Formats: sequence, C-alpha cells, structure tokens
Amino acid sequence: MAVGALPVQSDPTLVADIRRYGTFDGAACYQCGSCTLSCDLVDGEATFPRKSIRYGLLGLRGPMLATLDPWICHDCGDCSTACPRHAEPRISMVTLRRFLSAQYDWSGITSRLLQSRAWYLGSLISVAIFTFLLILGYHVWKVPMTVGQLATTDLGLEHMVPIITYYTLVVVLLPLALLLSRVLRVWHWTMADQQIPLSAYAAEAWTYFYQSVTHSLMRKCPEKGRWRGHWMLACGTVAMLIIKTFGLRWFQTDKIYPIYNPQRWIGYLAAGFILYGIGDILVGRWRAQKEIYKETKFNDLVFPVLIVGVVLSGLTAHVLRYCGFGLSCHYAYALHVIVATPLLLIEMSFGKWSHMVYRPLALYFRAVKERAQQQAPAPEGVPNAI
Repeated sequence: MAVGALPVQSDPTLVADIRRYGTFDGAACYQCGSCTLSCDLVDGEATFPRKSIRYGLLGLRGPMLATLDPWICHDCGDCSTACPRHAEPRISMVTLRRFLSAQYDWSGITSRLLQSRAWYLGSLISVAIFTFLLILGYHVWKVPMTVGQLATTDLGLEHMVPIITYYTLVVVLLPLALLLSRVLRVWHWTMADQQIPLSAYAAEAWTYFYQSVTHSLMRKCPEKGRWRGHWMLACGTVAMLIIKTFGLRWFQTDKIYPIYNPQRWIGYLAAGFILYGIGDILVGRWRAQKEIYKETKFNDLVFPVLIVGVVLSGLTAHVLRYCGFGLSCHYAYALHVIVATPLLLIEMSFGKWSHMVYRPLALYFRAVKERAQQQAPAPEGVPNAI
C-alpha cells in the first residue's frame, strides 16, 4: 500500500529563523517535562514551554505559527528554575514571542527592528527628528514666526490647538490600526482551520476586555508584586492614551485648575501608576537577580526609558506652566511630543508594546476554542464488535 504524504512537513530552517530573534536553546532540552510541570498556567489547552520548543526542534513551522502558547506564557520564570539542564525555556519563550510578532507583521518592519539594533535605534531617532522638524515647520510657516521668535516667545499651550489634536489622533490611532490589521493574520493561522460557530466568538468577547484590564493570569506567578507593577503600568498607560485621544483640549490648556479638579488629579494618578510600574521593571532589570530579568536585551531597556521620558517631560511641562515659566514649559512640551511620537509609532506598532494586543488576543482565542469544544455534539459511540 502506498503511503500518503504527511499533512505536516518539517522545515529544517525553522530553528535558524527563530534564533535570529534571540536565544533558543532547544538542543539542551531533552523533553523531561519539568518545565511544564512547574508552570501554574499550564492546562489542557496550553502545555508550554515544552510543546513550543518541540515544534521548533522538529521544524514544524505551521504548528508553530498556529500556537498561542508563547503568548499565554506570562514570563514568570518557574520553568527555567525547574529545568535540570539549564536550557532556559523562559528565554526560549521570549524569543518565540519576538519571532511570532515578526511573522504577524505583513510589512516586514517588525522583523528588521527586532533583529537589528541599528534599524531599531535609527527608526526611533528618525521619527524623533521628523517630529522636531514638524514642530519647527508649523511655527515658522503656519503661525508664522522666525526661529529667533520661536526660541524667545512664550506662546502658551493652547496656540497649537486644534492641530495638535489631529496630530495626537494620528500617532495614537495609526499604530493601533496597524496592530489590529494583523489580527486577521493571527486568526487565519490559529483559528481558520477549525469549524467554530460565531456564537462562540460572541460569547467569549468579554474575555479579551477582561484579560486586557486585569492581567489575571500573572497573579499566579510566584512574584506577587510583579502583577501589581504591570497592572498599574497598564492602567496608567491606558488612562493617558484615553486622555490624550479624547480629552486633549481639556488637558492642554493654559487655564490654571485647583488641585482638587479632576483635570489635575487624574493626570497625577496616571503618571504615578506608570512611574511605579516602570520603576519596578527598571530596578529589576538593573539588579538582574531574579529569573525573569536574567537576560535583558537592548530593546528591553529602551522601551521603559522612553516611557519614563514621556512621563517626566509631561510632568515637567505641567509644573513649569503652573509655576509661571511659560517659555520653559514650551520647550518641555516640545520635548514631550518628540519623545512620545516614536514611542507610539515604533514601539506600539512594531516593538515590545505590541504584546498589549497579542496576549489578550491569544487568551480570547483559547477561550473561544474551549467554548466551541463544549458546544460541539458528543461523538457517536462505536458499536461493539460481535
């Protein structure tokens, strides 16, 4: 009897492709299962990191692209601690997330930024320079005024409204739109081959929002303070994005509000949440004592530094305005826009910040699969042989 072709073929180049994005030491792994047994997030559907590492070693590119496990992993580090071979499965999962992010991006930009420090830094610097030129060009040709007048004139914050409102909408919504454009690609690889009714997608829609807001799985990690820091960072960041997108005219004003006014304490609270969360991450990476901070790449440091720069420059502009230093406030605000723009356009679109969409999306798709299995009719029993 002729043997049919296997439905899944091995790709010998897969491991080399994965290693372009970081460390993937599959050769040290002898599949003992210690990593999977040690992880509190493993269940019937998600059996990482062992299964994902096996996909790489066997060259199973299709199943690797279809797996959601690297995103369900919350980078706790228990697997690396338990590994008797010191194969660092946690770091392999980090590398797989970078690899998958590059595959999801149809433009190919993510792949270049994650593989090349020159591309990564060059893109951030180029966007910052372009933003500076936009600010300069607006004041010279639109206001209009000379460069000397711009350097010595207190213009206040309201002179750029409404143009800054449209600008903010572009730099916030454009990267979000780019991320969402990849959702169909993720769905095609992970869900399209399964007959899942629309009712399952609708019934689990709340899961995406819930996981985006709560980060509930991270609470299972042994480092309890890690969940608190990430949750505060996420809440503060989302609050700032909402403020800038929908309430910029209220916040970018020369009017002085009393301390009890929501215009002030909402911004203070969001900034405090961000600084607490990002400070916890930076201190951990600096000390590098815990398993989750053993390997820190250049991008892992630049991202939190950019966030700190955005928050501190914004707070500086706010304080200078309330202290009556209008010209200094103008400079601080220009710096704030110059730092915030590459953070949004590069990091949210193509960098580390993209996990804010991919991780809850993976948890949502997993919940949809589980619901579809529950709704599926039970298979008919096989009659006993006579």
